Amino acid sequence: MNGNDMPTNVRLTQSEQEALRQKAIEINKLLIKQGRQPLRDSELVHKILEKSLAYAQLTSEGEIVIEYE
Repeated sequence: MNGNDMPTNVRLTQSEQEALRQKAIEINKLLIKQGRQPLRDSELVHKILEKSLAYAQLTSEGEIVIEYE
């Protein structure tokens, strides 16, 4: 295993953890209705990062936004 595949921990605030839990519940209900396997919270975080990092931008005001073009 090379250094790029090593697991890294990220600390989430309580509100971030709760928002993630709520989103996981929402998405997992839909996945189950489609007959698919639900995702663990960690899997959901990986998917969100994978899909959104390419769209992260910095505005002229210094705010980080997700710009989907």
